[in-house]
Amino acid sequence: MTAHSGTFHADGSAALPAPLDSETAMLLRTFLLRHFESATSWGDLCRRLKSKGYEIAFRSGHLVLIDENGTAICTGTTLGTPLARLADRLGRPKLRSDHSGSTATLSR
Repeated sequence: MTAHSGTFHADGSAALPAPLDSETAMLLRTFLLRHFESATSWGDLCRRLKSKGYEIAFRSGHLVLIDENGTAICTGTTLGTPLARLADRLGRPKLRSDHSGSTATLSR
């Protein structure tokens, strides 16, 4: 299981994405929240998001949604699924950290 699909990659920036306007946040929630809520594992979540053109990364202790261009879109909290809630349900994610320790992806 991996957060990266091999076709696109999150950039190495540790910055969290800027807050979304309320309309964009609601559209993303409507489009993606069911996939977060229905996923049975981290790998399943990654597959579901990949099919929609997204992936996940981890920055400064937050789950971050990444688009196919590698742009950080929002955090899991913005989507209504904070990392802590996902970890309670799916188990603690096994992460592969970058050299600084501020960004990570799911390890295989």
